[in-house]
Amino acid sequence: MEQEKVIEGALVAVNARLDTLSESERKIADYIFREPKKAIHLNVRELAKQSGSSQAAVIRFCKRIGFDSFSTFKIRLARDVFRDSDERYIPDLDLESEISPAKVVKGVIDRTQRSLSALESTLDPSSVQEAVDLMLNATSTILFGVGASGVVAYDFMQKLTRLGLPVYYTSDTDLQLTAGSTIQKNQIAMIISYSGENKNMIEVARLVKSRKIPLITITMDSRNTIRSYADTALLVPSTEKLYRQGAATSRINQLAVIDILYSLMVSNNLDDSITAIESTMKATHKKNG
Repeated sequence: MEQEKVIEGALVAVNARLDTLSESERKIADYIFREPKKAIHLNVRELAKQSGSSQAAVIRFCKRIGFDSFSTFKIRLARDVFRDSDERYIPDLDLESEISPAKVVKGVIDRTQRSLSALESTLDPSSVQEAVDLMLNATSTILFGVGASGVVAYDFMQKLTRLGLPVYYTSDTDLQLTAGSTIQKNQIAMIISYSGENKNMIEVARLVKSRKIPLITITMDSRNTIRSYADTALLVPSTEKLYRQGAATSRINQLAVIDILYSLMVSNNLDDSITAIESTMKATHKKNG
């Protein structure tokens, strides 16, 4: 019965047992009430250091409030702190500080490999071809994206420019909204947004569709708002928490989609593509030389 009560909430459990805590355990409780969002990312040693307590006290603290382990307590605490958020917004509790370089290297590579493998089953080849056809037949492609997705949009702008294809992108949000409201017939819009819920990009999507312009989107594989506006939806796996926006795997998947689109464009018109790429290389190398 006691365990059932505790599951109702970590913060409630701590508050209910304040009078039973020792002085060192009370320091831990005070820190958790003061910095709950930071606490969910700390390991036992770090929480002890930040609260001015000891590792042994942290373990005793968890037992005292009714949790069988520190990990269980952190999971409950995360759910308490982000109670009103979508599950995707709950932080990734695998985050650690002061881990070894070797562990970081292995962890990032492993996550990237899993993410790219998932992309292969998520991305629809027919949608990729449809997106390429739309862009090749348009007078120009207008790209939209902010933050990490904006970096991806800028990368695609560079690639399309190298092929001699008219393209426009700006990182200025107001200018993106302006471009969305003035986009012309025979142009194509592409919005890149991992979450598919960025408010400015939703407004861009609304503006583009109000002008009856075909819209290509690159979003996570979910029922998101921006995807609902798409004529052609390119999907990447939901590989990470939105709380960690800009993290590596979503950006890598988006960049992989851009590389796929670019490669298909090159293969569809190989001779002209090679000529355009050679011309841009010659121009930039001459300048850099």
